[in-house]
Amino acid sequence: MIFLKNDKIDLQKWYALFNISEFATPFQMPEFYQFCQDSTGYNAQAFAMENEGIYKALVVVTIQKEEGIKSYFSKRGIVFGGPLLENITTEELIFFLNEVSSHLNRKVIYIEMRNFFDYSAFTDAFKSTGWLYEPYLNFRLSLETLSKESLMGLFTSGRRREIKQSMAEGATYGRSNDATEISQVYEILKKLYDQRVKLPLPALEYFIGLLNHRLIQVFVVKHAGRIIGGSFCPVLAGKAIYTYYYCGIRDYHKKIFPTHLAVYAAMDYAIENQIPFIDFMGAGKAGIEYGVREYKAQFGGEMVEFGRWKKILNPTLYNLGVWGLGILKRI
Repeated sequence: MIFLKNDKIDLQKWYALFNISEFATPFQMPEFYQFCQDSTGYNAQAFAMENEGIYKALVVVTIQKEEGIKSYFSKRGIVFGGPLLENITTEELIFFLNEVSSHLNRKVIYIEMRNFFDYSAFTDAFKSTGWLYEPYLNFRLSLETLSKESLMGLFTSGRRREIKQSMAEGATYGRSNDATEISQVYEILKKLYDQRVKLPLPALEYFIGLLNHRLIQVFVVKHAGRIIGGSFCPVLAGKAIYTYYYCGIRDYHKKIFPTHLAVYAAMDYAIENQIPFIDFMGAGKAGIEYGVREYKAQFGGEMVEFGRWKKILNPTLYNLGVWGLGILKRI
């Protein structure tokens, strides 16, 4: 077994694994890794495991931290979607996971794999190498046999009525590559995160970079010539579209619901481009109230629990971070 990292990874073998793995997502593409390397303020590490001349495992780990004092106890490695795996044995996966942890030790406080698929078949390998499982919910909606008309029938009656009202009042949605429009969507999103979500949000340049690397589609919602909402959605052609970030002006109009249209735009695009499912990218922890879960449920998707795997590399700083970030959030 051979462990490889970053520029030692053969691009042709990377694509070969990506093209056959059932766990493929845009966040494990060479383009996403390159985007992180090209972008100021972002960093990623790529790791692969080769055996008998083929790659059997690969991850792109984004290195993230907060600004200011939070940076001391918030540095983490995030694997969006989970690892690329194919025809891998438990022994091979244990080797790979141990090597990933070793190479990131002292670089991050913890590593977290935010699974978009069911990795339960690999539970023994994760647990035996010290990874902790955290239950986490998500919604996925199959679009394979749907038309735009039948899609609407999956929504709750309230959501269906609100979308139809929005369009009847003249609200529209569509794709955009226009920098000014994208900036206006971002400002709506930033206001939402500053005032209500209160979680870190990547800079505008992050989304522009993803678009320039052809990793996302940007959808804008308009009314009377004004941008009133939109969404940033990673796309894997022929596989899936992901509602990464979406937003709308709050209480914009009593009969117009821009956030609904921002999500519906991604669904419409998926059906037109024969993308088989939409992934809503998270619905919180089971048993804990989470308003976004109720919102996403009204689009008719199937709730699944693929969970997250977490490896704590520095328990002292991790526990300090949990405590400190909790205090700062309350302040």
